[in-house]
Amino acid sequence: MTTIAGDFATTQTKTQTAAAKNSQESLGQAAFLKLMTAQLKFQDPFDPVDNQAMVGQMAQFSQVAGISEMNASLKAIAGGFGTSRLSEAASFIGRSVLQDGDTAHADAEGRYRGEFTVNAPAQNVAVEWLNAAGEVVHTQQLGNVNAGKVPFELISQDDAGNPVDVGALKVRVTGAAPATMSVWLPVTAVESSSNGAEAMLVTPAGNISAASARRIG
Repeated sequence: MTTIAGDFATTQTKTQTAAAKNSQESLGQAAFLKLMTAQLKFQDPFDPVDNQAMVGQMAQFSQVAGISEMNASLKAIAGGFGTSRLSEAASFIGRSVLQDGDTAHADAEGRYRGEFTVNAPAQNVAVEWLNAAGEVVHTQQLGNVNAGKVPFELISQDDAGNPVDVGALKVRVTGAAPATMSVWLPVTAVESSSNGAEAMLVTPAGNISAASARRIG
């Protein structure tokens, strides 16, 4: 009696374990077809399964399976796009991109560059370069400018002509009211975005999207 009870307890434990395991597994296509075949095989001949109900079950399962396959395909496509864009953006390394903003950073040659646009001609225009403390470290006289894009540049070098990075410099225009302001930012590296679908350019001003760059130079 004790042995039989022990066997029963062991069998019951195995059954519960199998049931728990099966409850955690999702129903695949093969399992669904097997279940449907068994349902048809053992149905009551005097009360058969309704055709509409069977078709509805098959349609619902097909829809769920299709959505799962579509999600997997979209993830694969997104991953492929992310890798491709990252590879393309690698060509930006060592170059500079024109980005909206008023704070310039030196490139490998010690150049601080940018451009602004004006909607009308202006006279006695100048560009002031300010350090982190807000002090004007250099003033560039541009004179009279025409409407449109106006480029500007500051070269930072020591007495021997070697490039010198003096840190970020803010640009301020006097004598005109710029409609837009952009600066060139050197690209030091590239990396993928948090969702992996977009390449990000690493610059001294922070990471920026490759798609947001106005130009590359």
